[in-house]
Amino acid sequence: MEWEMNLINVLKIGVACAALVFSYWIGVQQGRESEELKNARLEIQVLKSTIQGFRLKQTNDAVALSELRIAESAHRNELGRMRDQLSELERRAAKNPSAGKCLEFQRLAVEKEELLREAEVGLEFCYKHHR
Repeated sequence: MEWEMNLINVLKIGVACAALVFSYWIGVQQGRESEELKNARLEIQVLKSTIQGFRLKQTNDAVALSELRIAESAHRNELGRMRDQLSELERRAAKNPSAGKCLEFQRLAVEKEELLREAEVGLEFCYKHHR
């Protein structure tokens, strides 16, 4: 009978130890998962911030491209107007030799505008993308 009591006490202690070890193991697992969850949340915040930065840059680039297209269109219109004037001067020069000098100056003005526009586009690109 005493032997049976000792066996029951040993079993009780064994079950208590097993419950203690199991509880400790569960706690460690939850702690590890909690730490992993914190790290994952931190990574998500960093990724969201990075995405937001890229979206902002994309929006800024789209606006800059739109402004560049508008400016380019205005310059094309101006060059078209100047070419029309040049054609008119060429027509006049064919009739009047003294208009030849005006024609030469008009050609130089058109060429100047084309070169200036090329330089402006190149510089604008460099300023925006190579700071």
